[in-house]
Amino acid sequence: MSFAEGLTKIVAEKREEQKSREKLANKWRAHESKLLTELVEAFKKKCMKEAENERCEASVSFAALVREVSEFPTHVVIDSQHLVDNWGDGAASWWYYAHRGTNNEWVTGSPVSFAELLESMMPKFLEQAQDLGFQSCKREAGTWKVVASWKPPSA
Repeated sequence: MSFAEGLTKIVAEKREEQKSREKLANKWRAHESKLLTELVEAFKKKCMKEAENERCEASVSFAALVREVSEFPTHVVIDSQHLVDNWGDGAASWWYYAHRGTNNEWVTGSPVSFAELLESMMPKFLEQAQDLGFQSCKREAGTWKVVASWKPPSA
């Protein structure tokens, strides 16, 4: 095999790696979609409870909301850092390739900050929550709180 043929082989192998990593990223996207659907359902229940209490606003912690979704990744505190310890039906490598790209290889056992995981999902959650028709639905700056409001009934 010539040097140039060796280079062609390297390029082909790298392309295969990229395809393989993109497949893993797509697995996370599908898993994340299911998690987001469950999160929105849990959020709707919180809002309904507020409406039943004759309120036209709900303030819900996204960090607390994720604990209500059984397959949501869980975390532990190690040296004051909140790190994902269980990915449920997902995998760290799936998340890594979906959110950090497929150029660099995931190193098994690398820690993932729980806050980074939440932050990666928050915009998608807000987008889906806003589609529910609220007057307003936004994240409270600097917090994990999501505040939604709806019109009061006519008098």
